[in-house]
Amino acid sequence: MELQPIRSDSLAAVGYDDKTSTLYVEFRHGGLYAYHEVPAELYAELLAAQPHPWTQLAERVKSHRYTVLS
Repeated sequence: MELQPIRSDSLAAVGYDDKTSTLYVEFRHGGLYAYHEVPAELYAELLAAQPHPWTQLAERVKSHRYTVLS
């Protein structure tokens, strides 16, 4: 899985692992989070919501379990 740069004030890059339904979000402040059990449709919506994806979809993403990777 490779992170893709994204146009956003809050996010630096995002990625999605279809096999595990895990959304990876790298924040501009440097944090990398893995959100588990995220539907692929939500990842697609995040990409389509540029340049303000986190503003539009943060609550839906944050409703999933997550792990802080860095």
